Amino acid sequence: MRPFITNIFLFLLLHVTVFAQTPRAEWTEGVADSSGHALHTLVLHNVPKGSRVWFQELFDGRTYIEGPAMHHYQGTSWYIDIPKSGKVTLKYFGRPLPRHGWAPEGFVLQQKGKHDQPMKVKYHFLKQEDTEKSSRYTSPGGVVSFGDIIPRVKRMHFGTAPMEDSGEHPAGWYRITIWDFDSATVESEDEDGAFYAQMTLDKLWKPLVPFTIEDWPDMPYRGFMLDVARDFRTVDEVLAILDLMAEWKLNTLHFHIADDESWCLEINGLPELTEYGAHHELPNWNLQETAALKPTCNGRIGYSTYYSAEEYKKILRYAWERRIRVVPEFDTPGHSRASIKAMQAYERRTGDATYRLQDPADTSHYWSAQDFTDNVLSVYLPSVYTFYGKVFDEVIRLHREAGVPLPAIHIGGDEVPDGAWSGRDRHALKEHFINRMLDLAEEQGIKIAGWEDIARNLSPETQERLRKSLYFLNVWNTKGIEGSPVVVSPADYTYLDLAYNDSPFEIGLNWAGYVDERKTFSLQPKEYLGDIVGVEAALWSSQLRSFSDVTYQMLPKGLGTAERAWNAYPNWPSEEAFEADFERFYGIIMAIESARWQEKGYKNAMRH
Repeated sequence: MRPFITNIFLFLLLHVTVFAQTPRAEWTEGVADSSGHALHTLVLHNVPKGSRVWFQELFDGRTYIEGPAMHHYQGTSWYIDIPKSGKVTLKYFGRPLPRHGWAPEGFVLQQKGKHDQPMKVKYHFLKQEDTEKSSRYTSPGGVVSFGDIIPRVKRMHFGTAPMEDSGEHPAGWYRITIWDFDSATVESEDEDGAFYAQMTLDKLWKPLVPFTIEDWPDMPYRGFMLDVARDFRTVDEVLAILDLMAEWKLNTLHFHIADDESWCLEINGLPELTEYGAHHELPNWNLQETAALKPTCNGRIGYSTYYSAEEYKKILRYAWERRIRVVPEFDTPGHSRASIKAMQAYERRTGDATYRLQDPADTSHYWSAQDFTDNVLSVYLPSVYTFYGKVFDEVIRLHREAGVPLPAIHIGGDEVPDGAWSGRDRHALKEHFINRMLDLAEEQGIKIAGWEDIARNLSPETQERLRKSLYFLNVWNTKGIEGSPVVVSPADYTYLDLAYNDSPFEIGLNWAGYVDERKTFSLQPKEYLGDIVGVEAALWSSQLRSFSDVTYQMLPKGLGTAERAWNAYPNWPSEEAFEADFERFYGIIMAIESARWQEKGYKNAMRH
C-alpha cells in the first residue's frame, strides 16, 4: 500500500504546486467609512510582468491607495497593467457592497502572444446576518383545492350538469368537460385554445372527477423578454424557458438578441456580426478590439455566443409548437455597440462602407446608462438603413423557412444618451430615424415594436404613421401612451432580474426597487394608459451567470406576471381581499408549481 500512498501524496503536492503558480485574484470587502465609501482590497497572485488583468465591476471608485492604477474602459470594464511580476496588491475606495453578486468578477489575464486566460477569484465578504428568510415572503399560503393551477381558470363547476355558455368566445378560449373517469370533451375557439386546454389538463390533480372548466386569456399578448446579449443562453436553455412559458400560457418570446455587449444571431453575408461581435475564441483581445469584442459581463471566453441560422429556426419551431410567437429585438439607435464595432471590422476586411453604422467624423461625447461612450448609431447615414434592411430581410427569411409567423421586429429605441449626435438637431434625427425604419417595415409588410421611448416627442404626422405599423410599445418607465398599443412591462413590477429583497445573498439589481412574487401578482394593468394589449415580464441578464440564475429569478416571481397576463382585472375591493387572494395564489405555488420545478431540478427562490 505504501507506493499507492506515495503516489497520492505526489499527486496532491503537484496539484498544490500548480495551483500556487496559477494566476488568480483575491478580493476582500471593506467596511464603509463615514463618507459612505468602503476600502476594498484586490490582490493578484502570480501575474507576469507586462501582462494586463481586466475585470468587471459596478464601480464608482474615487482613488486608489496602494498598487498600480486602475483604468476604465467600456461599460463596467476595468483593467490593470501589471508593472511587476508576482503578487500585486491594490486598495481602492468603492461603494459599500449591497449584495455579494455586485463584487468584481470576470477576471481575465492578457499576455502578448497567448490566449486570454480566465482567472479564478476568491472572495472574502464581511460577515453579515442572513436576512434572506426574514425578508422573503414565506407564508404556507391558502387552502388549495382541485382545479387550482396557475394561471387560474376563469370558471369551473363540479358534476355533469352543462355549464351555461359565456357567450362570444375570445381568442384562446377553451372548455373542458369531464363526464366520467375516462370520457372528456375539449372545445376551443382556435389552436391556441386547444393547446391551453391540454396545458390545463396536464396540471390538474389526478384522477380527474366530473367537472367543467371554461377559460380564456384577458390579454392577447402575454410575453416574456429574454436578454441573451449580456449573458448568453444556449439553445437547450432557451427551449427549457419556452417549456416554462408554455406551462404559464404565455404566447410571445420577446427575444433580446442584440445589444452593446454582443450580437447573437447569424446574418448571412455579414460574418463579422457573430465572428467579431459574439465569438470569443480568438487570442489577444486588446483595447483596440481588432479581433473581437471584449467578452460580455461575466468574462467568459473560449466559445461562441450566438445562434446560427439553423439554431434560430429550431428555436422558432419549438416555440410555435407551443403556440409561442417570437419577436426578435435588435436594440437601436442606442445600445448598438456590438453591431457598430462589428461593421467597422467588416469594413476593415472588405473596404466596403455599405453597412457603416457610425460616422468616423462624429465627435459626440456621451455616457450611456450602462457606461458606454460609443454605442449610438449615426442615424443620418443612409448606410444605417442599408444594414437594417439586410437584417430585416434575413429575419423574415428565417421565419418563413421555419414556417412560423413573424409578428413584428422590435427595434428597441430606449436610452439614447444625452450628448449623442452633438451639433445636430436631436429631434429632427429621431424623426428621420423612425420614418426610415418605418420605410423598411412598410416595404417588407411587417410590423415593428419598441420601447415606449420611440413614440415620445414625435410630430403628429410621424406619430400617426408609427401607429399604423406598430405592433406594441413596451411601457417600462411611465404609465403609458394614449392612443398606442401598449404592453404593460413596468420595471418596478415585471423586471425579474431585480433582486427579491435587500439580502446580501440575493442576486440582481435594485435601481427600480425589489421584485418578488407578491409584487408581480399585485400589478394592475388597468391603471396604465393606451390600448392595453398585453403584459410582459422581462429578464435582463447583466447580473446572471448561469441557467440556475435564470430559473432562480424566474421562479416563483414570474408566475405573478403570468397570472396577471391571463387574469388581468382582479377584483380587490380592499387590502384584506388582496391578501386573501394572494394567500390562495401563493398556496398554489407551494403545493403544485414548486413540485414541478423540483422534478426538473430547477433552482428557485423558494428553497431556503
